[in-house]
Amino acid sequence: AVVSTQSTGGFQTFQQYFKQINLSMRLIGLTGGIASGKSSVGKVLQEEGVVVISCDAAAKQVVEQGCPGYEKVVKKFGRKILLPNGEIDRQKLGAVVFSNRENREILNRCIHPEIAKVVRRRLIWEFFKGTQLVVLDIPLLFESCNIRPYMHSVVLVYCTPEQQKERLMDRNDFTEEAANARINSQWSIDEKRGMADVVIDNTGLFLDTEAATKALVVELKKGIIPIRNILLLIMASIVCFILYNY
Repeated sequence: AVVSTQSTGGFQTFQQYFKQINLSMRLIGLTGGIASGKSSVGKVLQEEGVVVISCDAAAKQVVEQGCPGYEKVVKKFGRKILLPNGEIDRQKLGAVVFSNRENREILNRCIHPEIAKVVRRRLIWEFFKGTQLVVLDIPLLFESCNIRPYMHSVVLVYCTPEQQKERLMDRNDFTEEAANARINSQWSIDEKRGMADVVIDNTGLFLDTEAATKALVVELKKGIIPIRNILLLIMASIVCFILYNY
């Protein structure tokens, strides 16, 4: 795996918000195609001490029983998508939405606003903690978000379409038809590759991908001044101002 640099809707209400946050926090977008290895790269980033906010995790959270997203999804798609215990059957829901573009758009309208709330709350928390580097793990960053201009850079985890299909069929026990339906519901990973600032190649051994990810962390942290140093600098400036004027 290698890291290469390139030239370069659902969260539209975030635009001004992200612009303000980005003044004091370096926001990195992490994306990729389905089964490209994005989540595995996210785990390595976390192991290296980087804060990662996962939209996939938020999506699962907002459709838990009792959450507003759950109520919206059940209202739109009916109780046929539920398990006997009342939880949403992700396989049944997936079969409904990945075979029909209109159903996918309905699902997105149900859950994207709720996902945005979860991510926004987490970002506010990290902002007040003084976190200066945050990675936003957004699977559909290019397809459905208008926050790209507010990212410091976008990292794409890449594998070939053939590998995507093989991994989906192996990992999720999908038929070839089901795997293709999920892959085709997103933009082509090769198209996304041309839009990313940094590409992590995950076509080979994961040990190489892990090494490339660790090297990326070093690059992302360059130029970031620890918040403690900033506070000390401000305090020193105040003291110097007082001494000079009095």
